[in-house]
Amino acid sequence: MKIQQHPRMKDIQVGDEVMCYRNHLYARVEEVFPAAVCVKIALLRSIDGHPVMTYVPQLWRADEIENLSVCHYCGSRADLSIEQSTGAPFRVCSTCRSVLEAASVTSALAPLERRNH
Repeated sequence: MKIQQHPRMKDIQVGDEVMCYRNHLYARVEEVFPAAVCVKIALLRSIDGHPVMTYVPQLWRADEIENLSVCHYCGSRADLSIEQSTGAPFRVCSTCRSVLEAASVTSALAPLERRNH
């Protein structure tokens, strides 16, 4: 039986930043599998009254994550900038940003054009 790769996993690489919707957590990818990624989550706990940070590996399923290291709209890795308008950081490439800016200008001008006619 051949293991098939989940469609969402084709562009994920080690070192990418991903967000898990189920846990509402954000982490870097340590290992990539056909249908999941392995990440390490930092935990702060107390041992003998002293705070100690430990890293715990977790396996996140492909259908529960979003890759934040690629353009949110087209999947490109080139010319990215961070968007934070939604609270969760995501990246947008320069091409998609210019399309979005042109669309927002057009939609902002639409009410003015209706008033003039």
